[in-house]
Amino acid sequence: MARRWRVVSAWVMLLSMLCGGVASAATVVEQKTSYVFVDVKTTYWANEAIQSMANQGIITGNPDGSFKPEAAITREQLAKLITLTFGLDLVSDGTQTFSDVAPSSWAYKYVETAKDYLTGYFPVKGKPFFDPQASATREDVAVALVRAMGLETDNVDADNILQYRFDDYEDVTPQLAKEVAVAVENKLIQGFPDGTFGPTSPINRASVATLLYRVLKSSYTTATQDVKLDVQVPAQVSDRTVKLTGKVNADAKVYINDEEVENENGSFAEAYDLDGGEKVYEFVFKAVLPNGRSNTVTKQVTYQTSGPQLTVQAPETSNQLTAKITGKVKDSGDMNPEVTVNDKTAYVAYNGEFSADVTLKEGVNKIVVTATNKYDKKAVVEKQIVVTLGGPVLTLDLIPENSTSKTVTLSGKATDKNDSYPKIYINDQLVGEYGSFNKTVTLKEGANTFNFKATNSLGKSSAVITKVITFNVDGPVLSLDQIPETSSSKTVTLSGKATDKNDSYPKIYMNDELVGEYGSFNKSVTLKEGVNTFTFKAVNSLGKSSAAATKTITFAVDSPVLTLDLIPETSSGKTVTLSGKASDKNDSYPKIYMNDALVGEYGSFNKTVTLQEGTNTFTFKATNSLGKSSESVTKTITFNVSEPVLKLDYIPETTKTKQLTLTGSVTDANDSSPKVYLNDKLISSYGSFYESVTLTEGSNTFVFKVTNSFGKMVTVEKTVVYTPEESKE
Repeated sequence: MARRWRVVSAWVMLLSMLCGGVASAATVVEQKTSYVFVDVKTTYWANEAIQSMANQGIITGNPDGSFKPEAAITREQLAKLITLTFGLDLVSDGTQTFSDVAPSSWAYKYVETAKDYLTGYFPVKGKPFFDPQASATREDVAVALVRAMGLETDNVDADNILQYRFDDYEDVTPQLAKEVAVAVENKLIQGFPDGTFGPTSPINRASVATLLYRVLKSSYTTATQDVKLDVQVPAQVSDRTVKLTGKVNADAKVYINDEEVENENGSFAEAYDLDGGEKVYEFVFKAVLPNGRSNTVTKQVTYQTSGPQLTVQAPETSNQLTAKITGKVKDSGDMNPEVTVNDKTAYVAYNGEFSADVTLKEGVNKIVVTATNKYDKKAVVEKQIVVTLGGPVLTLDLIPENSTSKTVTLSGKATDKNDSYPKIYINDQLVGEYGSFNKTVTLKEGANTFNFKATNSLGKSSAVITKVITFNVDGPVLSLDQIPETSSSKTVTLSGKATDKNDSYPKIYMNDELVGEYGSFNKSVTLKEGVNTFTFKAVNSLGKSSAAATKTITFAVDSPVLTLDLIPETSSGKTVTLSGKASDKNDSYPKIYMNDALVGEYGSFNKTVTLQEGTNTFTFKATNSLGKSSESVTKTITFNVSEPVLKLDYIPETTKTKQLTLTGSVTDANDSSPKVYLNDKLISSYGSFYESVTLTEGSNTFVFKVTNSFGKMVTVEKTVVYTPEESKE
């Protein structure tokens, strides 16, 4: 009962939404309409089914109020009824399946939704079609009911069910026979009283309504409806591990042999180990929806191994007396098959790879590899190795054809598959006993011939290799460090080095004078003014000389560079100190003159001068020991005599005290003892004063005058009002 309510209520809600309203399930039930069709009487045999299906919104009548129960139903109308009856989710998009049902057709979404439950036509050539306006047949409806209800058809004996019930059973479409038989067996549809089924006969609207109504009322809806369980299992395997996969509802729980497995969005996949040996294994699949509805499918898998699979790698030929045999063994029924090589057990790794070392003899050797699993099934591979023993292989490192060095190092190695330490000879002299050699030889001038060969412990030798090295004696290579083309210094240091492949200490000469005995030189020379020429060469112990290298240096004598320290353009002081320095590349102590008077003998000067009021001009120059003078530099300093600066301490404007002390100080940039006068009376000559005065009643005026030795004066006037205190009598 709960299942049927779910189907009916869901489609009542869908009908309400299609009519333009969105309401709750309770609201929709309250709005159900009781249909009355003008051509369906209450005594009509299908009245109950027609009224119930109409009230649920699954079927509808015509605009004139009729139902036309005896009219044939089309295939596209059947698609819509199947969709609504079984509560299928309408498709919203996707690829068009049938060429004659376009997306613009009203029936498109119903045909696409119910296509898995309906019969379609898929010709060998051409596009699939549905024939939507054709009348639906009785076998069309039977197939749709069986598929929509998910009834099992795999193990059905259709002939046994149909041929004893219906005289026209041969008219049933062969590929639909099992589904028609299941529909008849489950009393979803019955035949006619005359003993026929009429599989291709059109079915009318009243019959379809009745059949669907019975389905909704039947117990099948609580058994398999909506429970999807599509299982893919191989019928027979030779691999011990089998993979079980399937499709179910996304919200279903899935069990395999009563053990729950993971459902990933409607799909499951599990691997099982057939560890019970070769036999038939049975797997029971069960899908259970949250509301309790379930579906069960049973599948069998026959496990039968085919024996080990063996691959072997071995050389066809060899020039040594041992060989490594490798390969891989795989057996679906035994993870650890045994492998033997010439009846000797080989080590087999976890991944089936194996290897074995075998001892060979010269000539033809037969190798037999056998793999045996736990069922005593075997795989055998035979290989043949032909052994031909040879001599060592001698490999020389790079040997030059020419050399400019009198010594050269020769090296190389020999390998032998049957002797780990072959001996190596140069010109029949043993130079290597352990398969390699490194020999330094001294060359004679001209061609030097060397014959190499290797011999193993079996007395077999490699081919002789001959190499010729021609020794050409070269002279030293002289490299001079950077030498300037010009110099303003009278001394310069020349340096360089010589290398020689045959003499570690070649001699170096400058203007035929030996300047370096050990392959390098560092010589300080004094230049004469003008062009100085130097010729260099190097000579080795074999008497070979380098090419001569000639360099010229032009010595140009420069003048000193005079730098004056900051000299002010103006001064308020009568003395100022002038200073500076001179530098010269050829004289460490150039002389410095000011107004043609020597003021510095050691490259610097510091001179204090007394200025006269107004402009004072000073001309400077520097002279080096070579008689070169710098350019004259002239500077002027303007001396402006300033006035003294008087600073008075506090003097009150009014006072009631008759005695008053006047104090202050005087500064002057050019006179350390300016004179201070108070009302024309000299009161100080030492830069400060302290004078006590007696005030008269009323205003008292004080005039301060300060004069320096240059006659510059400054005057300041102050007034103090004296008001005596009144007598208290």
